[in-house]
Amino acid sequence: MDGVFERPRIFRNRSVLDLQYVPDTLQGRDKEIKDLQHYLGYVLDGGKPPDLLVVGVPGSGKTTCVLYVAKRLSEVAENTRILYTVADGTAYQVTAKLARESGFDVPLKGLGFVETWESLKKAIDEGITIVILDEIDKMLVKDGERLLYHLSRHPNTSIVAISNNLAVLSLIQDIRVSSSFIPRKIFFPPYDASQLENILLHRAEQAFYEAVLEESVIPLCAAMAARKNGDARYALNLLSMAADVAIRRGSEKVTEGDVRIAEGEIEKEFIRQSIERLSESQRILLYCVLDKMDGESPTNIYHQFNFVAKQIGAKTLSQRRLSDLLKQLELLGFVDIVRKGRKGRGRGVDWFVYPAFHYDAAEAKEVIVKSLATEYSFTSKNLLCENSQPNLSARSAQNGGSVQKKTLTDFW
Repeated sequence: MDGVFERPRIFRNRSVLDLQYVPDTLQGRDKEIKDLQHYLGYVLDGGKPPDLLVVGVPGSGKTTCVLYVAKRLSEVAENTRILYTVADGTAYQVTAKLARESGFDVPLKGLGFVETWESLKKAIDEGITIVILDEIDKMLVKDGERLLYHLSRHPNTSIVAISNNLAVLSLIQDIRVSSSFIPRKIFFPPYDASQLENILLHRAEQAFYEAVLEESVIPLCAAMAARKNGDARYALNLLSMAADVAIRRGSEKVTEGDVRIAEGEIEKEFIRQSIERLSESQRILLYCVLDKMDGESPTNIYHQFNFVAKQIGAKTLSQRRLSDLLKQLELLGFVDIVRKGRKGRGRGVDWFVYPAFHYDAAEAKEVIVKSLATEYSFTSKNLLCENSQPNLSARSAQNGGSVQKKTLTDFW
């Protein structure tokens, strides 16, 4: 076995670059941390914090900052319970996860929502509870309003909702929920290259042995991540992957060339993760845009989206909601919205939506279809074959009847 695991000494502590790692200090988020400390600090005065909504583009430090402040609050706040979960399921599933975190042996399936809520309520009835719901938009596009209704009306509970969706509150349709869940908003802007460089420098001091990184490596990783909407997770992944490239070639020095190689390797994974973080409606909408590479008017996309949504059993959208989603996809860098003047004086302008060309459209479509497989049943064994797409069946057939199966390309 001697020599089997011999490898260049580059990593001192690889876990410091993990996306789940919460560092002892945070860079570039002083204002946002102060805002969180101010509101959550109400418990130190004997009060219940207001509900909060933390929003911003992916990789802007939302979850890390919330958990950073929550951890420090738990060290000084007595009689305060802090619960955290990724709210990516139904109201029942999310409630069950919170109840299990509170010490109740609740199955993740098999019981009713009311019974599960009663278990969670027993825990939060005692003292003040801060419930952190990460990626809350994923819960709301299902039946998550049921849980939000109960939590927002509980006298001892404060909600901290986290979302990449800047218009997440528009997903709430129940007026009773809208009247009780009125959060203070904390916006996280994208990191710039300087902030990303500071983050990487701080992490690198703990992650790597001395002098294993060329001087240009961290600035290059920061610059590349800045072009990805200032995504700190991309920056950390890129630096970690570059080190892996160096290890594979048997070098004890991470070079700029390793970063360039890592960029290509990480691109597919970055696209997959970015798309999978989108809501179901955003993914279907993006598919509609990608299917029209030469550009399409928002009105036509609106009709195409709703036709697809009806066929596969997803929610249809109003034109206003579609406009909001298109703006979000533009902000996230997935689409470009172009204004074009009509020929002739006084004829106004037309708007066209195009796929952004910094990623491979075919690969993006593949990721979208595969991610929708978690919600729909595929009927074709040959996924994404040339000139065909997998068939998606409706979630269920009404009255036990057969389901008419269509392909995504059939919808056009």
